[in-house]
Amino acid sequence: MTDNFDGERSGDVLDERFELLSAYLDGEVTPSERKQVEALLANDIAFQRQYRQMQQIHVAIPRMVVPSSQSAAALSTGVFAKLDRQRNRKFAWIGGGTIAATFIAAVTGLSGIIGDNSPQLQFAANKANTPAPLMLALNDPILAMPAKSETVIELPMSSPEVNAD
Repeated sequence: MTDNFDGERSGDVLDERFELLSAYLDGEVTPSERKQVEALLANDIAFQRQYRQMQQIHVAIPRMVVPSSQSAAALSTGVFAKLDRQRNRKFAWIGGGTIAATFIAAVTGLSGIIGDNSPQLQFAANKANTPAPLMLALNDPILAMPAKSETVIELPMSSPEVNAD
């Protein structure tokens, strides 16, 4: 935090003002502190804004509804019951998805067996009837093979001759 002109830390001043304003709202200030707060409220816009915010909080807190307390056993039972419901719901989705996938696979498989003009069967039949020729480059190898009398020169893997494609 930065220092202000009085040589005090600005955070300390803000903390003191906050405590003074809080005590003022609670009715716990001396007459001299009351005059100090009223003077700050008359002259300082930031202090006025903080006063309005704290006053709203001061009024709203007593109006808040406090939840009824429950025993630790009842709370833990409720938490674990909710976790069990969530886990069961997740398993139901997984089981339902598995059943649906099995049903779709079964229907798809049966439609391929029952219908003779199925695209899958025609595709498989066409593949089986038309053999693909096997092409090998036996007479014209990709790399020249050195003869036994020739000396072999090995090129490093990063040379441009090896990587030229």
